[in-house]
Amino acid sequence: MASSAAQALPCRRKPLWRGSVLAVLMLVWPVAAWSAGGPVAPCGPGTTIPFPGYAAPPAAHTWRSGDLPAGWVPAPCIGWATGRFTVLTALAGQFSLAGGTEALLLRFGAQSAWRGMTYWSATDGKWAVLIKDAAAVTGASRPQRRGDFTLAELKSGTDLYFLQQDNRSSGPVTYRMQIMAAEPGRLVVTISNVTAVSYSLFTLFDPGDLVSTYIFTRRSAAEWSYYSLSGVHESASVFGNHEASYINRAAAIYRYLAGIPGNSDPPMAP
Repeated sequence: MASSAAQALPCRRKPLWRGSVLAVLMLVWPVAAWSAGGPVAPCGPGTTIPFPGYAAPPAAHTWRSGDLPAGWVPAPCIGWATGRFTVLTALAGQFSLAGGTEALLLRFGAQSAWRGMTYWSATDGKWAVLIKDAAAVTGASRPQRRGDFTLAELKSGTDLYFLQQDNRSSGPVTYRMQIMAAEPGRLVVTISNVTAVSYSLFTLFDPGDLVSTYIFTRRSAAEWSYYSLSGVHESASVFGNHEASYINRAAAIYRYLAGIPGNSDPPMAP
C-alpha cells in the first residue's frame, strides 16, 4: 500500500491453495456450517466458528432477512445486527501478522493506504479499484482532511472519523470508526456510515445503513483469526441481487487487513 505506516507492518503469508476442486471444498464447508442458524460471531470463549485453515482462502456467506431462523439474535458483541438490516455478510479467515494488536490498529488508522484497494467486480467481470479516495478527517461535522490516525488516537477510545469514496458512489462518504476492544490478543472494530451514499440523483444508503464489525483473535505468536460481519439496509434505489458484490467487498477488506495483495487470489464470488 502507499502509506508508509502500512508498509512498516510486516506480514508473513502462507502459500495459497492449489487446484479449483480444493478451493471449492474449502469455501463450501464453512458456508454450510453457518447457513443453518445464521451468523455466529466469536464474541468470547467457547464460541465455535468454522475458520478455514491458514493455507486456505477465507469463507463467506450472506443472509437475507428472510433467511434467518425465527428468534435469531446476534452475538452480544454485534448488537447492531437486529432490526433494519436486509442483508448480512459474514467472512472468516486466518492469517499471519507480526506486530500484534497495535499493527492491526495501524492498518485501520492508515486510511490513506485504503485508497486504491482492489476487488473483483462481479458486475464488470474483472478486477477493479474499490476505494477511489480515502482519508482521515477531523470529525463528523464539517469534516476536514488530516493525516492518518496515530496509535495514541486509536487507543484513546474516542470515536474517529474518515471519508471514503468507492467506485459506485458519486462522492465521499463519512464513516465513524469505534474501537470496541483493543487487548493484546483481541481487537474489535465497528465502522458505520454517518452520511448518505448516493449515486447520481439517487440515495442508495441512508446514514447508518452500512455497518461492519471486525473481530481479530490471536491464535499463536503471529497467527490471527479474522471474522467480519457486515449489515446493509438496501433502499428502494438498490435493484437486483448483490450478494456477490457484498462478498467480494468483504474479501477485499480482509486481504488488505491481512496484508494480502487484493488481486492475487481467485475471486470469492465470480
